Amino acid sequence: MRLRWIALLASAAVLATGGIVTHRIEQHRQRVELARNLTGGNPDRAPELMITYGCAGCHEIPGLAGPRGRIGPPLGTVAERVYIGGVVANTPENLVHWIVDPKALAPRTAMPVTGVSEVQARDIAAYLYTHR
Repeated sequence: MRLRWIALLASAAVLATGGIVTHRIEQHRQRVELARNLTGGNPDRAPELMITYGCAGCHEIPGLAGPRGRIGPPLGTVAERVYIGGVVANTPENLVHWIVDPKALAPRTAMPVTGVSEVQARDIAAYLYTHR
């Protein structure tokens, strides 16, 4: 009888975990869809862009393998921030503008102009709004 209860509890735990995983997958899917709609970008293209343009050299970026820079702030909570770079409201258009030309918004910022195009910045913005 005791083994039966243990087996039942183990089965319930597996089912509960599966439900949690399914829920998290659905939440992520919804975040991706919202980020695509807000930015007009494709977050799937962003990891390669962020490696190419050296973003991870200065920032810690969720889901991105490689260096974990400490010069700039970690980018895992961009979607939750009120301001971008401490100077402009966190909107999709402002984030894209910041990624393309941060000096236009804050001339004394340490963030360099990297050569990222607006289309590429939309992909990066979508990625940052998707990941936490």
